[in-house]
Amino acid sequence: SAVCAFNLSAITQAFNGPFRSQENPRSTWLPTANPIHNFQCGTINDKGPNEGLTERSLQDAQRLYLMNDVVQPESVDPLVMQDDVRFSNLVVDIVQGMDTLYHVMYISTEYGTILKALATPNKNLQGCYLEEMELHPTGFREPILSLQILHNDRSLFVGLKDKVLKIPLVRCSSYKTET
Repeated sequence: SAVCAFNLSAITQAFNGPFRSQENPRSTWLPTANPIHNFQCGTINDKGPNEGLTERSLQDAQRLYLMNDVVQPESVDPLVMQDDVRFSNLVVDIVQGMDTLYHVMYISTEYGTILKALATPNKNLQGCYLEEMELHPTGFREPILSLQILHNDRSLFVGLKDKVLKIPLVRCSSYKTET
């Protein structure tokens, strides 16, 4: 699995560009002009059977669901990459350092662990794992269903099959040495 970074401007550019469509199941996918630039998923406010539906026409929605352009990542290198494991959820905390802001990623794995990693364009620090949190006893695996950060409480909430765990974002007391 890998985590890559994208700019919202790159996403907007791709979604404002042409779509790909095909006339029938045997034909080639071809670029098709975007009928509604800067499309927003607004909803219809009229009372009746269409209330709450998006404003895009049904015909467009059925044939224009594939973008022509690729959303380009910020860099060719992933921020974090790990072999032989699947990432399932991602949340990001922004932490003020002495002279810069740091983006700290909390990534859940299919094994039920949480990787705490630094997101940075600095090639020397890319893939810098700060901590791996084991939520279950050794040998027990349960997938993590959701992750949420409550910023004002500085807590990470972890959704499991039968419970929710609250984990403090700052866990210095977990470590016995000061180095």
